[in-house]
Amino acid sequence: MKRIGALVCLMIMMVSVLAPASFAANETDSQKTGFAIEQSVPHDKDKGVSVENLSVKIYFNKDVMPANEEVKRANDKQFKLTDKNGKNVPIKVYYSDKEEGLLMVVSNVRSKEARKANSIIQGDMNYTLTIGKNLRAADGSKLGETETISFKTLDQQKSTKVYMILMAVMMVGMVVFTTKSAKKAAEKESQDSGKTQTVNPYKEAKRTGKSVEEIVAKDKQRKAKEAEALAKKKAAEAEIMAELEREAAEEAAPSGKRVSGPRPISAAGSEYKVKVVKTQPEKKPSTNPKNQTGKKKNSKGKK
Repeated sequence: MKRIGALVCLMIMMVSVLAPASFAANETDSQKTGFAIEQSVPHDKDKGVSVENLSVKIYFNKDVMPANEEVKRANDKQFKLTDKNGKNVPIKVYYSDKEEGLLMVVSNVRSKEARKANSIIQGDMNYTLTIGKNLRAADGSKLGETETISFKTLDQQKSTKVYMILMAVMMVGMVVFTTKSAKKAAEKESQDSGKTQTVNPYKEAKRTGKSVEEIVAKDKQRKAKEAEALAKKKAAEAEIMAELEREAAEEAAPSGKRVSGPRPISAAGSEYKVKVVKTQPEKKPSTNPKNQTGKKKNSKGKK
């Protein structure tokens, strides 16, 4: 029993000693340094990336602003952009002083070197951005392992064709819609005016490829519908006119009762008496009216 206990204790001690070493061996270099890429725009394996001003934004978990020009030149050499054939594309690296941990790799195909090498960004092409393991953060820690971001550019010819097809479909749709709207407006106008639209069955048969009998039957159905709609419209108009005439007659009729003559208040059962008090003496007619002279004045005085 003592030997078994000793062996068990020995095994536990060996596991406790060797376990940290095994975990450390499984850790990546970036986990050791704590410097790593958090995300990128475009993401790895993205498609349809714009060809114009091709650039890649990379967000790190640490500040990557170089401490001096020497560190900047060393970091710039850790970035490389290549196409699917392995051809290098000239680039420039820009560091953000406003957002910590952000830098941007931009294609520089307008430079003199790119023009001499006839280097251009092509559509429908796979590109790979490689970030070297010796890239340093502001605190001096290294990336520790090489990272790659792959993406595919947009096929501009294909997108242009799709755009043109969509434009053609829209134009055809607008023409069809306008034609139908004009036809409906003409039919409505003919219905309002009470005129029936005449159809030449032979021309219509030649245009549509249908039989004359079918076109004549369809025309009869259309005329019957138009006549029914016109009859309903006239009935509604007649009903509205009758309602208006009835309202006008009601407004013209007397609304109150006539009174035969004045009646005293006592006739209604009231005992209230009104006392009339004269406040001014009754004036006698003047014998000398104003603005009158001679015989006319005297004759009025006599009267």
